[in-house]
Amino acid sequence: MTKFKMYKNVNSGTSMISFDSALNELRELGHHFAVGLAERGHHTSESDLMSGLAAYHILDLKGTSARLDAAHDMVVKHITDIAFERARASAGA
Repeated sequence: MTKFKMYKNVNSGTSMISFDSALNELRELGHHFAVGLAERGHHTSESDLMSGLAAYHILDLKGTSARLDAAHDMVVKHITDIAFERARASAGA
């Protein structure tokens, strides 16, 4: 698993985000998204992480924040890697 991901920051420099920070970024986004939905009478039982991933796509946030893009890419890659590992293991069983 990749523990860090580099991305270009707003000053055209390079920054890094850790996997833990990526999870926290998406959880925070998801929490705010869920709160916004609740304020409008829509309740979700999803975790903050899943709500964050949903918010990223529903609100079309790609390209609005290099850090958020890096966090999303890192977490989705991790989830995808786990899914493929499980699929390979069940196919070989």
